[in-house]
Amino acid sequence: MTGATVLITGATSGIGLESARALATLGAHVVIGARDPVRGASVVDELRARGERAELLEIDVASLASIERAAARFAADHPRLDVLVNNAGIIAGKRSLSPDGHELTWATNFLGLVALTRALLPLLQATPGSRIVNVSSSAHRSGRIAWDDLELENRYSGWRAYAQSKLAVNLWTREFATRHPNVPAYAVHPGAIATNIWRVLPSFAQALVARVLPPASKGAIPIVRLATSDDIASSSGHYFDGLRDVAPAPAALRDDDAKRLWDYAEDALTAV
Repeated sequence: MTGATVLITGATSGIGLESARALATLGAHVVIGARDPVRGASVVDELRARGERAELLEIDVASLASIERAAARFAADHPRLDVLVNNAGIIAGKRSLSPDGHELTWATNFLGLVALTRALLPLLQATPGSRIVNVSSSAHRSGRIAWDDLELENRYSGWRAYAQSKLAVNLWTREFATRHPNVPAYAVHPGAIATNIWRVLPSFAQALVARVLPPASKGAIPIVRLATSDDIASSSGHYFDGLRDVAPAPAALRDDDAKRLWDYAEDALTAV
């Protein structure tokens, strides 16, 4: 990875942070995508103190304006982007809205991922051997795309919103691979890992999760593999469960839904 430039969103804690540490150790120049600039700067300082190359990119992936500004700054400062890791994600206990008026989980986990990838696509296409790693979840197996209520104004639950968003990530990744075969893209479930995403749970349940689930460093392993491996080029658009290339849920293999979701996202982001 020496000389490669890697952008990781949600890189101030959990799997994103551990992925940043691992990729920096391998020689990559790691750009820390962070909503909180103080926490982001702390990660950058840590990596630089170890003699590694890192910098901060302030970005809120729930805000389309923030994504546009961040992508423009990145493109102005960097002639290449070897790996984009779309890691940032949330589970929300109650329904709330993004700065653009979208349901927050949908905005963060799906629309923001699409918007950032779209904005950086010219740079990815101009970088030989570039790739995209989209962090999904096995939760997509219980997800359903609510075409008549994508932002779940009715019958909202945090889990339903999360599962739908991760199913959408899988569908969109497959469609992206079809439309842009020159930039491999992968969806990955890093495993059930003890990270801050579980903060929506009651405190006693968070404590149990921290005791039972593996640490974030284990969840980073599949992401680092997809970011660095030379033996997965033919697997673009595929879903990985940990290190294994596996079939996703049948709902994630519906070509018509993938195309419909692609068109929806294009319309939603173009309308802004």
